[in-house]
Amino acid sequence: MMPSFIKSKLRRDALQAPLIAIVALLFAWFIAFVVLPQCKPAIASARQNLPSIAIDWSPNNDPRKNYNASKVALIIEHEPLPLLVPLILHMIGVVPPDWRFIFIGSQKSVWTVGRAFGIQVQQGLGKIELMQLPQPWKIRSKEDRNRLLTDTRFYDEFLPGVEWLLKFSRDSILCANSELSLNDWLDYTWAGATDNRQNKALAVYGDLSLRRISVIKQILSFQSRYNDSEADDSWFGSRLEVLPDAKLAMTSDRAFAVQNNITSRPMGYNLQARGNLVDQEVWKYPEARKEALKYCPEIHIILNMKLEKERCPGDNLMGQINPTTTTMEEALTTS
Repeated sequence: MMPSFIKSKLRRDALQAPLIAIVALLFAWFIAFVVLPQCKPAIASARQNLPSIAIDWSPNNDPRKNYNASKVALIIEHEPLPLLVPLILHMIGVVPPDWRFIFIGSQKSVWTVGRAFGIQVQQGLGKIELMQLPQPWKIRSKEDRNRLLTDTRFYDEFLPGVEWLLKFSRDSILCANSELSLNDWLDYTWAGATDNRQNKALAVYGDLSLRRISVIKQILSFQSRYNDSEADDSWFGSRLEVLPDAKLAMTSDRAFAVQNNITSRPMGYNLQARGNLVDQEVWKYPEARKEALKYCPEIHIILNMKLEKERCPGDNLMGQINPTTTTMEEALTTS
């Protein structure tokens, strides 16, 4: 027989469980119907102050997206020249930061440019892209490049979405001391240098030029260049001159580029064949050369220059050798 004190304990335990459940239920109702309605405004206010978090399940890690896709600076060079790396890095520093760069070259020239640490840094930032064109595209000769730049397929395949094209070469450079930015010329259809052999009023010639690709495509939609004919700048220039609504740089404007028409404080210089094919009558004066080099010392990167000590005796600094006593004695000795 069970003792009485055990029976009384069991009865108390049996009553405690329902009592606890009833108290818990009453407390939950109190929280839900009394406390919570009073706290709802405070909770809503706190939620509004919480920072929002968004998860991008497909992030775009392409660094080229950091730049304006419609602005590209282009250089095409087949030869693996040592000057390419300092020239490109200088241009990256001078051209506005929203522009991207594209280098098109041969296997050797792409390797020469791509092995430089400075170029590799810019590649990682998405600033420059090194490109070797597939067959049948060619860039070896000047005529190959003329055909490339007058073929609408080149722009469609390799420069999609580009509107402003800064074309430069191993013979051209922008000056860091220029008071104007490249973006100051964006309302022009075409801007370049003046060529004394062409229309002297226009400044659309040379390898250093800013071009509107939409206008290039417009011209190529109804005209085609004959192979082995005019250079691409001359071919486009004669057609741009009669194109309605085309805004072309003129000789009377602030100089975009200087070739053989010396102007003070231009945006840049285009010195053909690294200075070997410039107009000797224009550039023979040492004062003109000194002024250009003082304003734009980076011209040294592209010029084929010699040291002062390498000058011949009797050099008058204007491309002529005047006979001297020393040179005449040497001539008599050798004769």
